[in-house]
Amino acid sequence: MEKLELFFIPSPLMGHVGQAIELARLFIKRFHHLTITVLVMKLPNDPIGTDYIDSFTKDDRIKFIHFPPMDLDLFQDCPTVGFMNDAVINRHKPIIRELVASRLTRFNESGSSFDPVNRLGALVVDMFCTPVIDVAKELNVPTYVFFTSNAAFLGSMFYFQTLDDELDQDISELVQSRTEIVVPSYANPVPSRVLPSLFLDKDQWSKRFIGYTRKYRLAKGIIVNTFLELEQHALQSFDDKTPPVYPVGPLLKPEKPTRNDEVLQWLHDQPKSSVLLLCFGSRGWFEPDQVRELAVAIERSGYRFIWSLRRPPDEDQKGFPSEYVDYNEVLPGGFLDRTAGKGKVLGWVPQAEVLADVATGGFVSHCGWNSVLESLWYGVPIATWPIYAEQQLDAFQMVKDLSLAVEISMDYNQMNKNQKLVSAEEIERGIREVMDSDSAVRARVKKMKATARMALEEDGSSFASLSRLVDDIM
Repeated sequence: MEKLELFFIPSPLMGHVGQAIELARLFIKRFHHLTITVLVMKLPNDPIGTDYIDSFTKDDRIKFIHFPPMDLDLFQDCPTVGFMNDAVINRHKPIIRELVASRLTRFNESGSSFDPVNRLGALVVDMFCTPVIDVAKELNVPTYVFFTSNAAFLGSMFYFQTLDDELDQDISELVQSRTEIVVPSYANPVPSRVLPSLFLDKDQWSKRFIGYTRKYRLAKGIIVNTFLELEQHALQSFDDKTPPVYPVGPLLKPEKPTRNDEVLQWLHDQPKSSVLLLCFGSRGWFEPDQVRELAVAIERSGYRFIWSLRRPPDEDQKGFPSEYVDYNEVLPGGFLDRTAGKGKVLGWVPQAEVLADVATGGFVSHCGWNSVLESLWYGVPIATWPIYAEQQLDAFQMVKDLSLAVEISMDYNQMNKNQKLVSAEEIERGIREVMDSDSAVRARVKKMKATARMALEEDGSSFASLSRLVDDIM
């Protein structure tokens, strides 16, 4: 069989890089005629992300090309992490073009047995790296988009792009004027209050997301980190105007080697399903008044807990939270003393390792797709508390469409300047519900855990989908 090389181009966001590496590992594990080169970009002023990426750049059959870091001063006009991410990718576009072109030239000029060069079969570009599709088109290299979120959200992007481009709808006005919108990729009508800022903010939509979506339609296929049994409705909603969609998940982003053995050792000593994990992603944080409401709820609930608590970012941190030196400055007086034997408050948490432990019984989560998949893989139910990006839609899907989570909030949005506090009473109710050992949600999550693992087995749906994808690339 002909040997091929694939170029993987993830965006420089930590969760996206992790999923791309896991997808690359899956390819080379299953298909020995493939080799993979990952082109690594990094965000300025993101030490956690940079440290994470640097910890996963050794693999015998995966080659990593690291681009030099760029100075933060180049991105002072970027108002958000998302816009900075796009700017970083666009600044790398000429470098990537030169690299791909030289790789093609080397293949065309090889022929000597002393310099065997595999054919470059395709570029696999992250959902935010769509400028690279222009490079691939110019150089006549097939392109596949790796969509690191779920199929339902992908469907919503196609739906709103069609309304905008073909029916001349102002999307921000549409979603603000309707209480519910029928989006084909969701089983239930979607309340406008759970639509994320990217649809409500004209700049986000017109300058970023509609552009991504138009480029998706130019790809030869879209690889999605999901599986058929989880998102059957969404996967069946795509029409013939959409490139082929390949569900190949669940792919869990790899974890760094543990840096906090103490919290894991404490967890190992707790009773089965007795500990609540509260973790809100690498960019998750709350203002002090919301932290206090959360602390009151945790203490009132009486459950054991592990809480990842991050400090709000400073103005020059472009949305990246930092660590507290002293948690007492933000927690209610005496909280740490009163909960000393029952819980742990810390910054970074080895989330997957905590979820994998049998002592973990519930998960208060921002509903980033990585976290959703980890909760299902380890059979730990989620209490939803979205913060940014598409997480409000993820929470809606998990609670309403799939009945695989309980609700603390589905519409909390850090971008909303009028965002109300989630009260201690609401949080406590969600905690008790997610920790209920006899709940129907827990039973469904346990069943989905087995289904998720079967999807990746040789006779599973995602295994078959990946095989179809490789056949298409060949």
